[in-house]
Amino acid sequence: MRKRAEVFLFLFIGAFIGSNLRYLESLIFKPSNGFPLGTLVANLSGALVLPFLIHYLQDRFNLSSRVILTLSTGVLGSYTTFSTFTADTYRLFNTGQWLLLFIYLTLTIVGGFALAILGNYWAATQAFNDYAKKSREERS
Repeated sequence: MRKRAEVFLFLFIGAFIGSNLRYLESLIFKPSNGFPLGTLVANLSGALVLPFLIHYLQDRFNLSSRVILTLSTGVLGSYTTFSTFTADTYRLFNTGQWLLLFIYLTLTIVGGFALAILGNYWAATQAFNDYAKKSREERS
């Protein structure tokens, strides 16, 4: 029971951080012309960071599953937002802003997938660079 309580506490702390980052980000990227730029930035940056977190930082720093859960589910889960994405999509649809709707859907879905691939590539490149550096140091 104690372990579950610790997990909830870590998630609570991560969610607190992520939701406050999301709020700060929404103040920086205010919607213009009805385009939900803040939600787009949050979701795309989360799509880039999550694979890097899972595939590089976890291995590089030997992070515990509790830390990964805190960062991925807690911080990134509360920072990114599918519910706001769907609400924004519906609002664009409902107001007949077809071009903005198409752009938003395309950037979010295709852009998110592309950034997830880029995040994996970033993780692999960083891991390779670390390995190469370690090899050079061992030869010296």
